[in-house]
Amino acid sequence: MNQQFNITRFSLMLKLYWAESGRYYLLSLGIAIGTMLMLMLPIVGTSQFSWLLYGLHILTFFGGTMLGGIFFTNTAFAAYNTTERGVSSIMIPASQLEKFAPLLLISLLGSVLVFVTGVQLHQKIATLADQNLAPGGNYKPIPTEVLQFYGYVYFILQGAIFLGSLYFTKNSLIKTISAILVVTLVAFVFNLLLAYHFTGYPRNIDAFPFTVWNVNDTQRYTILYPSAISNLIKVFLGLIVVALIGITYVRLREKEI
Repeated sequence: MNQQFNITRFSLMLKLYWAESGRYYLLSLGIAIGTMLMLMLPIVGTSQFSWLLYGLHILTFFGGTMLGGIFFTNTAFAAYNTTERGVSSIMIPASQLEKFAPLLLISLLGSVLVFVTGVQLHQKIATLADQNLAPGGNYKPIPTEVLQFYGYVYFILQGAIFLGSLYFTKNSLIKTISAILVVTLVAFVFNLLLAYHFTGYPRNIDAFPFTVWNVNDTQRYTILYPSAISNLIKVFLGLIVVALIGITYVRLREKEI
């Protein structure tokens, strides 16, 4: 098969993938948005601040966007997880890039749509609920810098799930999430030890990878990254997503061979 990219074949592959999985994608999107609305809206009807409802609202935002994105990315390469469908996919007269690009496009658009919808629902609902509170209450939206960092984490997770859906042939979601949890735990422990070492081992420190360090010793203070380092971290996190996508494409070529 000619491996030169052809826009016509790309369009045909995009239509094929959508015909096979379009209903699943739309159903997944509807379930994710419907669940977020159902569990995030209760704070609007309160006149007194409720930690329970606000905590439910925040957990639903994070969990709903994560799971909604996973619905799109986890099934990207489902056809390659069985011998029969895998052979049929390999035999399709299209180049590897023409097979890969539509799946990437659908997964990326779906993940972005879920994330943007979740952020908009959170901000608008929290703002509306805050306006209905009696004096002394506070339903403030999540700070912009936290949402920005969460966005990097979200898309890194989607990239890892995208790779795992092709790399693992059985129980891909379970295996991928297990690998992610191991990597996350190692990164968290390493970052925490590093923070304690550089701050002289205070009584308590809150330090997550690539975020500020909140130190609590004789007094409480925050350690920020210099702006140059902060920008490099953002570039590095973006490169992780690109690398995961690149590795997925290489893995697809290996399967094709």
